[in-house]
Formats: sequence, structure tokens, C-alpha cells
Amino acid sequence: MNRSSLFVLIKKELTRLFGDRRLVFSGILLQGLLLYVMYSVMGNFMGDMISVDEDYTYKVYAVNAPQSFSMLISESGMPIELTESDAATARQNVADNKADLFIMFSSDFDSQVAGYDIASGSQAPQIQIWHNASRIESLEADSMVKNLFREFERSMVKKFDINADLDPQEYDLNTGMDFASSFTMSLIPMLIIMVMYQGCMAIAPESIAGEKERGTLGTILVTPAKRSNIALAKILSISVFGILGAVVTFGSMMLSLPKMFVSEADGFTFDYSVSEYLCILLLTISTVLVFVALLSVLSAYAKSTKEATTHASPLIIVGMVCGMSSMITGGAVSEFYYYFIPIFNSAHSLTGIFTGDASTLNIAITALTNTAVALIFTAVLTKMFSSERIVFDK
Repeated sequence: MNRSSLFVLIKKELTRLFGDRRLVFSGILLQGLLLYVMYSVMGNFMGDMISVDEDYTYKVYAVNAPQSFSMLISESGMPIELTESDAATARQNVADNKADLFIMFSSDFDSQVAGYDIASGSQAPQIQIWHNASRIESLEADSMVKNLFREFERSMVKKFDINADLDPQEYDLNTGMDFASSFTMSLIPMLIIMVMYQGCMAIAPESIAGEKERGTLGTILVTPAKRSNIALAKILSISVFGILGAVVTFGSMMLSLPKMFVSEADGFTFDYSVSEYLCILLLTISTVLVFVALLSVLSAYAKSTKEATTHASPLIIVGMVCGMSSMITGGAVSEFYYYFIPIFNSAHSLTGIFTGDASTLNIAITALTNTAVALIFTAVLTKMFSSERIVFDK
């Protein structure tokens, strides 16, 4: 291989790519800008979702509610609408998001508390509280009421217990995963993959199928330069362009991810280490290489830019499915062999980092697998450029 010839071809290709301002904007800057805007908007949206309106009135159903509880709510000034109900109806309303809280008191609660002797060792009067973790209003009501009861309990010495007989999770009537995990696993990896795909789509079809359609690729191929060098120059130049886009995307993630999370008091934290950021950058670059190689091969096979875009359309569906697959699997899969699947491995490795379940081995397998796949399709592209039927088919 004539290296000087290859470097000259790469230089010419990069000059052409970076000389097109529209291509630079759509292929490098736009994806980072989109990611920053999306994360910022979603961060504001999440903030609205995990906060309760100031004028909101909490709907609380109670069974055997004593007079002391009504007085306690009245004295606290909490915006609570208390409704007496039977246990089955109250429980169903909380599960169906029609009420925020269901509280069940021991029968004749006030008398039991007044007559309870701590030294007796017998079971204290019971208060059971059910909530639904899928609603922020229910979580907020649960926290407020429990704090109210704890203060009340301390004021009269320990004479009753709250949710003492069961594991706290058994009082959560939400049957799915919690909001933070569900949101992170289903959206963030998918958005990152989609933005990287769109950035590569702005470059590869135009650089190969576009030149093929205009006839300029055929002109280049009849020059003394080796076709393998031309193919390598094309894919390496597109890769450099794509990697720059990946770096911009990574930078936008560093700036915008904190906007996805609010204070720890609201249930979300943002705390990633330098090594985790480097892993995100490594995964981003390796994923871009896969997209560049795949799109380059599809573009070489196509007769026009439009046809190349059509051929590449299933990839966006694959990216979306892979990006959201962690929601189906309940998080990043732990089995190492799944990380030999391109794109899928990137989505789950990113999910593992975002949820704190990242595996160094799986991240390494992902990066190496993606690089190997990119090299394989690069070899395929060089073979395609050697075929007269493919490169001159219009």
C-alpha cells in the first residue's frame, strides 16, 4: 500500500468535507446542539414531573381514622383531603392513581394508644400506610404523613408503630420500576445512539453515494491511485468527521447531563467520575465507527443519495430498539456474550454507566467488538470499490 498516496487522498477528502460549511454544521455541530437542547428540555420537564404544585390538595383515604388524626392534620396545616373508606376501595384507588395515600389504623386507635403499656411487650397499635411510587404526589404525601406521625409519636413516647409488620417495599403499590430508573434506561441511551446515527447519516451517503450519483467517484477511480486507497481514504475521512462529531456530542453530554437531574432531595443525583466520562467517550467513538462503516457500505451499494438513505432507514429502527432494550431487560444485561452484538452492546454499556451497574469487562468487549466490526466493513468497502459493476452502476 502506498502510504503517501493514501495520505494525499485523505487530505483531499478532509479538505472537501471541511470546506462544506453546511456539512460541518449538520455532521458535527448539529448533533451536539440537538443533544444539549433535548437534555435541557427534558431536564426542565423532569423537574416539573417530580415536583408538586403549591396549591395541590392531597387525596388521602383512611380506614378507622381516629379523631386525633383529623385534629393532627388540621393543626399541621397540610393540604390534605381526608376521606373515610373501606380498605378494598381505598387500596384500589391508590393503585389506580385516583388517590395519593391509603392509611389504615387499628380499630379504636385512640383508646388503644391511651391504654398501651410499653413495658407489657405486647404489639403496639398499628398504622399502615400505602402509596404509589409512580406518582410524585403519592410519594410526597407518604413522606409528609409519615413525618407527621413520627413527630406525633415522639411527643407522646413510642406507643404505636408505622408499617412495622412488612417490608417497606410491600407498601409500594407501584408494580413497575421506579421513575428515575425507567426514564434513564429507556431514553438516554436511545437518544445518544439516535443523535450519533443522524450525524453519520449527514456525511456517509453524500460522500460516497452522492459522488457516485454525480459521476465524480468514477472520475477518481480511473486515476492511478489504488481503489483500495480511495476506499480507505473515504472511510477514514468520514470516520475522522464522525469522531469529531462524537467528541462534540460527548462535550454536549457533559454540559447537558446535569440538567437531566435535580437535587438529591428530589430523588435524583448527578455524580459521574472521570473514568465514567472516559468510558462514555470511548463508547461514543466506537459506536460512531460502526455507523460510519455500515453507512459507507450501504452508500457504495446505492445508486444515489436518496437510495442510500432508504437502504439505511432500517438502521434507525435497530438503534431505537437497541436503545430501549434495557427497559425491557430491566437494566443493562450482565452476561458478557450480549456485548458482542454491535449497537446493542453500546446501549447497554451506556445504561450500565448511567445506572451505576457498569462492568469494565463489558465496556472493553463493546469497544473492541465495535472496532472489529468497523474494520470488517471497511474491508468490505475496499472490495466493493474493486467491483466495476458496483462503483459504476447508476
